[in-house]
This record gives sequence, C-alpha cells and structure tokens, in this order.
Amino acid sequence: MQPSTDAQVREMVHRRRRRRRTVLVSLAAVVTVLGAALVGAGLVRATNTEPGEAPEEVPAGVAADRAGLVTSEGPVRVDLYLDYLCPECRITEKALEPKLRKMQERGEVRVVHHPVAFLDDRSAPAGYSTRAASAAACAADQNKFQPYTAALFDEQPPEQGPGLDTDRLVALGRDVGITGASFERCVRDGTYRPWVTYVSDVAASRGVALTPTVKVAGKRVELSGPDRAKAFVRAVEESRS
Repeated sequence: MQPSTDAQVREMVHRRRRRRRTVLVSLAAVVTVLGAALVGAGLVRATNTEPGEAPEEVPAGVAADRAGLVTSEGPVRVDLYLDYLCPECRITEKALEPKLRKMQERGEVRVVHHPVAFLDDRSAPAGYSTRAASAAACAADQNKFQPYTAALFDEQPPEQGPGLDTDRLVALGRDVGITGASFERCVRDGTYRPWVTYVSDVAASRGVALTPTVKVAGKRVELSGPDRAKAFVRAVEESRS
C-alpha cells in the first residue's frame, strides 16, 4: 500500500468534516420540522386502522358521511379540522371567524366542522379534547355549535392540565344562550364521545395528521402568521373563479 501524501490526508480530513456537517445540519432540520409541527398544534398518532362504522347517536346537522357538522350551505366547501386543546386552532379560529361568518351569511360557503380529539393525551387526566368536542356536539343539537366553539376557545385551558370540568362545560352552554335540561344531560352523559372518536378516526384515515387543518374545495390551505385570514379568503375566491 502506498503511503498517503499530505494532500491526500488533508482531503480525507476535509471529507470527514463535510460529512459531519451534513449529519448535523440534517439532524437540526429534523428537530426544526418536528418542533414546528408540535408547538401549539395537534398531531395525531399514526394509525393503519380504518375507522369503524359511525355510531348510531350523532348530533344535529351531521354531514352525510357523519364525519363532520354542516353549519352553512354554499357553492364552495370549507372543511375545518380543529382540536379544542390546540393553541394554534384557537388562533386560527379567531382569525378566520369574522370572514367566515360573513361568507356564511351571504351563502358563499358550505362549512363542515370536524371536531377532532388528537390531543387527548396532552391533558391530565387524559381525554379533555374528547370531552370538549362531545360538549360542542351537544351544543349543535341546540343550534349553538359555532358560538359554543368560540366560547371553548375563549376559555381554552393549558396543555398538561385537567381542562375545563363538566360543570364549566355546562355553564358555557348557558353563557351562549342554551336553556333546558337536555344539553346538560348530553354533556354529563358524554353522549357524543363515540362520535368524536369516529370523526377523529375518519380524519386520520383521510390523511389529516395535524390541527388546525383547513381545506377549501378539497385542497389544504397553508395558514400561518398574521395574514392567515387573507390567505383563506384568497383560497375561497380562487376556488370560485
């Protein structure tokens, strides 16, 4: 074997340094992507199982496939996948609500809400996302889904905590004008918890892995930063042209 020259040795050292830098950059990129996906967002665990049949008990206004709630009719379909424990979902809901409400009033959009429970394991005890979504479905029976959703996000609890207790979930109903005993009974019984599980499973089977996810005419719209409302309006307008 021929001894290595000084030039060859220097080249080997350079190659090793380049490989090490490449590995470090790749690791940093992975960490950055994961951090961006997880901070403030809801990430569903991967699943290879297909959703089962929809439960018999579903809320008023359910879509034909029973995997969402229809809150308005119009030529452009808008699908909203939100988790009530997801901070980014709260920000997105607050940003889009004024524009969305006007579009609904003008009959421009068919809005389908999908209240998912991707973050159940981020409350202690686990399960707040399901409890909140089930209560929102109870509010749908009283034609108060959207104001109740807004109220849930107004009082969104921090992750890793117990979430709003049942008494507060019931009280929020009164705050948005729900009267009568049927709503309270529905919340306390957890009537629509199986339905929330079904909605979450269907969403995951359709490739929805992160909340918030907003689709306009079947296409996911990237919404971030202060201009998310403008991006949403532009997507709706483009789908109509």
